[in-house]
Amino acid sequence: MKSLRHLILPTILTGFAILLTILLPSVEDGVENGSIIGLFVSIYVLFIFISFIFYKHPIYKQVTSDIISIIFVLLILWELSTNRFEILTSFIYPTPGEVMQQFKKDAPDLVLHLLASIRLLASGFLLAVCLAIPLGIISAWFGRLDRIMRPIASVLAPIPPIVLIPYAIAILPSFRASSIFVIFIGAFWPIFVAALNGVAGIDRRYIDSARTLGLNNWTLFRKIIFPAALPSIFTGLTIGMILSFILLTAAEMIGANAGIGYYVKLATDFGNYTRVVAGILFIGLIVTIVMTILTQLERYLLRWRK
Repeated sequence: MKSLRHLILPTILTGFAILLTILLPSVEDGVENGSIIGLFVSIYVLFIFISFIFYKHPIYKQVTSDIISIIFVLLILWELSTNRFEILTSFIYPTPGEVMQQFKKDAPDLVLHLLASIRLLASGFLLAVCLAIPLGIISAWFGRLDRIMRPIASVLAPIPPIVLIPYAIAILPSFRASSIFVIFIGAFWPIFVAALNGVAGIDRRYIDSARTLGLNNWTLFRKIIFPAALPSIFTGLTIGMILSFILLTAAEMIGANAGIGYYVKLATDFGNYTRVVAGILFIGLIVTIVMTILTQLERYLLRWRK
């Protein structure tokens, strides 16, 4: 019974939300109750799936339950303030049901925009990963190079990459090239500094002991240096991924003709705030999925710490 305790609050909130939806009259005649009920049920089913498939530990199950409960409370408040009591202006604040209907209507377009965004994001971020990690490790390994790169990183890393977008669009041959460049810059410095600090922070006694045992440089790197630096590197990867998403969206809103940021910008230009909210929530969903995958990869590769 204890293993099911984390289901109590989300189950109560789901039932409460469905009951409110059925009993309270809607101010929007065109929005069916089935859309918002389907949203609540979908989130609850997703929660059940995540809690039993991905998270086996009771602590993770409880954390997932708490997060889902907060989402339910926010959705209930959103529904009450827009579609039940009309506290908020319907033009700027669409109802959850309207947003769900917009999702269904624009699903094919959103998939195409997502594919365009993923191509840009993957190109810039993976290029940053492939260059920043080796350069950070090499710079930390050689003291002279470390003393050169740290001042350079301290000057260039704090510069907001977003200020480079207009200039990159002007000097590079295409919008795709300028977007990849800006995403690369945004992801490169956090990953580089994390790799640099990760290697520099290794206790020298481990390295000296390994050399005493006769380990060659490649084995030393593979068995000691890289695993010890991985926690710091993953911190840099997380920061770099977040910055990449921010820069991707900003770049697409400035000069793209496809992508999630372009979808939101186009909806804003035409004053379609239902699409704006749908786009924002879609971006949040994609970011959550990507960051969850990155977290699971970190847990797998760093399972030796448990």
